Formats: sequence, C-alpha cells, structure tokens
Amino acid sequence: MIRGLKGLTQEDLAYKINKTRSMVSHIEQTGKVNYYTLKTILKALGMTEEDFDRFDGKKIVLTDSGNSEVKQLKEKLERSLKEIETLNELVKSQKKLIEMMERKGRGKK
Repeated sequence: MIRGLKGLTQEDLAYKINKTRSMVSHIEQTGKVNYYTLKTILKALGMTEEDFDRFDGKKIVLTDSGNSEVKQLKEKLERSLKEIETLNELVKSQKKLIEMMERKGRGKK
C-alpha cells in the first residue's frame, strides 16, 4: 500500500532495492519479509521504521527526523506558497487595470 501511495510500481521498487519484481510481489502478498530487506525497502521509500509503524493504511505520516525527502518537500511547499501569493497579487493588479480600462472606455462613449 505504501509503495502505491508513493507512486511506485513493483518494478520500480524492485529496482531501487536490487531485488526482483516477483520478490516484491511475494512480500506484498504474504507480508513476509526479513528485517534487513524491510529496512532496505523503507529506505527506498524514504521512510523510517517509526514512519512505517505509524502508517494507518490510508496516508503516510512522516516525521522530520533528518529525512532529506521531507525537508525537500517542505521547502518545495514553501516556495509554492510564495509563488501562489505572488500570482494572487498579480491577478489583483490585473483586475484593477482591467477595471480602470473599462471605466476609461465607458467615459469615451
């Protein structure tokens, strides 16, 4: 389920952990995996054991325990929010300009 939420195919995950797709399929179907392979899978998914333990079956809850993926996502989110704010300001100024032009156009008639 986590693999799917991360947008990876079995083939993608198998490549990341240097195993076969059929092994990934077997692990997913049976739930049987040795500790070291599980650690490798979690690392490939950008998760800690704590993240895995907190997984509720619906969403991935990540901690910020030095996880560079989480840090990168937070930075990307902050940049996106700033960009949205800038775009909203641009839209407001464009609307004002359009209103001024419409008023000026009505005055000429």
